[in-house]
This record gives sequence, C-alpha cells and structure tokens, in this order.
Amino acid sequence: MIGRRSLLAIGATTLAAPALAAWPERSIRLVVPFGAGGPLDALARLLAPPMSEDLGQPVVVENRTGAGGAIGSAEVARSAPDGYTALMAGVNLPVVPLLSRNPPFRMEDLAPLSRLAVIPHVMVVPASLPVATVAEFVAYAKARPGRLSFASFGVTTSNHFAGELMNIRAGIDLTHVPYRGGAAAITDLLAGRVAYMFSTLPDALPFLRDGQLKPLAAIHSERLRWLPDVPTLAEQGFPDVVSESAFGLLLRAGTPEAIQLRLGDAARRALASAPLRDRLDGMGMVPVGSSGAEFAALIERDIRAFSDIIRHTGMTSLD
Repeated sequence: MIGRRSLLAIGATTLAAPALAAWPERSIRLVVPFGAGGPLDALARLLAPPMSEDLGQPVVVENRTGAGGAIGSAEVARSAPDGYTALMAGVNLPVVPLLSRNPPFRMEDLAPLSRLAVIPHVMVVPASLPVATVAEFVAYAKARPGRLSFASFGVTTSNHFAGELMNIRAGIDLTHVPYRGGAAAITDLLAGRVAYMFSTLPDALPFLRDGQLKPLAAIHSERLRWLPDVPTLAEQGFPDVVSESAFGLLLRAGTPEAIQLRLGDAARRALASAPLRDRLDGMGMVPVGSSGAEFAALIERDIRAFSDIIRHTGMTSLD
C-alpha cells in the first residue's frame, strides 16, 4: 500500500516535470549579502555572465547588505523554492543562526549547490618576532601567557574562530583583537602591536615579498604555489585549525533537485573557463567547484567547529 506522503511526492514529481524541462524561464537573482567591491561580490560578478549564457537567462547580481550578511541570507532562505533566487555566501554563513537567540534563518532552509572558490589564508608574524615555525611560535606564546594578542577581520570571522581554535589546540593564551578588515589589522601587525594573524594571501603577499612579514604556515589542503616553501598548518601538527575565505552557492531548500543540479553545473562550468580561472588567480583565489554533497559536508564541519569554539569561549549572542 502506498502511503499518503508517497502519493503526494508522486504527484509533486508529475506536476513539476514540465516546469523542470522549461527552467529557467526568467532571470535569476544572485543575492550577495555584503556590499559591492569585496571578493564575494567580485566572484559573483565574474560568474554571472558565463552562467547567464549557459542557462539562457540573465543572472543578475543583487547586493542585499546588513546585519553581517543575515539580511540577504534570510531573504534567500524565505524565497520560493523555484530556483530563481540564489545566494552567494561566505564561510561564516552558519555563525548567524548559531549565535542568534531568534535566528533570521536556519541552515536547514538552504540547499548547498557548490563550494565555488577559496582565498587561502597564511599565518603571518612581524619580521621582528624571533620565530620561524609554528612550533617556535607556540613555545614563544607559552612563555608569555596572556601577554600576546592575535588580529582578525572582525568578530565571528573565519580568522577569529581560527585564532580561538589555535589557542585551544596549542594550549596558548592570546587575546583576540578584531579589526574592520584586513588592511587595518596588518597595519598593527607590522607595528608589532599584535603577535600574529591568519591573513588572506592577497593582503599578506606584498609584505611577505618585501620581508616585513614572515609566513609560518599556509592554511590550505596543500602548499600554496605562491609560497611553495611554506609548510601547511596541517603539516605542522594542526590539521583541524582552518582559516580561509571560502565562497559558495546555495538555493532555498526544497528546490527540485534537477534545478539545483542545473544551477550548480552552470557555476561549475563557468569556473572551468581558462580566462575566468586566470582572473581568479590574479585575485589570489583558488577555484573549487565542488558538488553539492561535498559543500554540505564542509558546512557540517564548520558548524561543528564553530559550535565547539562558541561553547569553549563563552561567546555571546549577536542579537
């Protein structure tokens, strides 16, 4: 006997079939929950033209800013599950529901399509700091408990959480100092007012090349071609400390799987273009183009890590 739920599912599949064959029939909104000019916005605007050509309909980038990305993300999470409103999100997307008493959206409301690209981070210290490896830095910090600090781009950013996790895993005690972006943080790092930071590769590279900063570790799955002699953080004993600027594509949960696959495939094909990959390389961005399942697994990893750090540090609500 076929249950009521199964009958409903069969009916939904039958009714949806003609729509899926025709999708998309109009333009697709690509919501960026932050302002224009940042790397997430730049990636969206690079992907939109080839995705438009692939899908046969315009892909229009819209910046919906506010509340640390929550406003734009919530708009997509509340949209119709028809594939016409997509979200470009950063790695800290799960932080809002984790730290909100009244979350504006839930991660279950969003369907991951693809992790699109990553800007790797590098653990850097001022040239004047007398360390050359992560082990030496940990020993230096242990000899000065509570006297050193680490910089981040802001509270709940990827490099903030990575610094807190480094404290836990290495058994060190550094104070978090948040800044409004990477440039301000590096200014104080160069002056020695903070001991280290997990910096984006593009922000750090000019200062690494002129010797004002020293790289202790690359935070990536493999050594970076820009810094081939710098070992990864995992090689130096900290495989679960992850700091990166990662960007992905999501839709409203409940969107038919065929539409999810169609939109995800369009993004992956766009990333395979040699000219686009060259543009990303010039931005210090590494294309990924994962499957939806792979992206979902990484989100689950981040949720576990962020939850552990929030509990350990006693981090309070964003509300």
